[in-house]
Amino acid sequence: MCQRYSASRTPVREACRKLCNESLMQMIPFRGYSIPTLTIEEYRNLHELQTVVEPAVAALAAERATAAQIKEIESWASYEYNVGQKNSYYTFLEWNRNFHICIAAASRNQTFLELERNIQTRLMRYYYLVIVMDSYGPELVEEHHDLVRAIKSGNPEMARNRASEHLTNTVRRSMNVDLRLANHSSERLLRDEEMDWPLKTPQRGARAKKRPPVTRRRKLLPR
Repeated sequence: MCQRYSASRTPVREACRKLCNESLMQMIPFRGYSIPTLTIEEYRNLHELQTVVEPAVAALAAERATAAQIKEIESWASYEYNVGQKNSYYTFLEWNRNFHICIAAASRNQTFLELERNIQTRLMRYYYLVIVMDSYGPELVEEHHDLVRAIKSGNPEMARNRASEHLTNTVRRSMNVDLRLANHSSERLLRDEEMDWPLKTPQRGARAKKRPPVTRRRKLLPR
């Protein structure tokens, strides 16, 4: 990493420690760092945390958002989504993340903002690599518009309800993928063959060829 980014060890270590604090990396004592495995448990935990945080954040935003903040939230909700286009889907994921973070910023609660930023960043790994909601794009955009209108109206209860409905629908949309992956013998969600776009369903009847064991070495950050 030091060679790749032309940096010394100290800033690289600091960056890794920060990513560990955000649960995006994990430290192995006396060995180095690794990327945490995506698990069904973490995915569900993040959604449960969202159901507590985001309705409260939306209600506060309806009470406290300035005209400039509402305009910024509207801007992130204005993306025109193109179903079936991978680049459009990836762009939408970025705009979706910024949309929710901007709502948290409008709550004027720094703790909520930090929590929401962490939630959205960690969920991005699942939406990029495992759970593809490409066909639901227009539906998600419309729900964002409903939430914006509620916040703009200055009605905290309406904003809370729109945020709750959005989360309920998101859980429903991802449930089929979630349950199918729960049938894996391991909690690990990702395998090398599941990295293609979109998520592939394994073919039945075909026998997997046995492969000789391969010894893999990991490049670890020097201590």
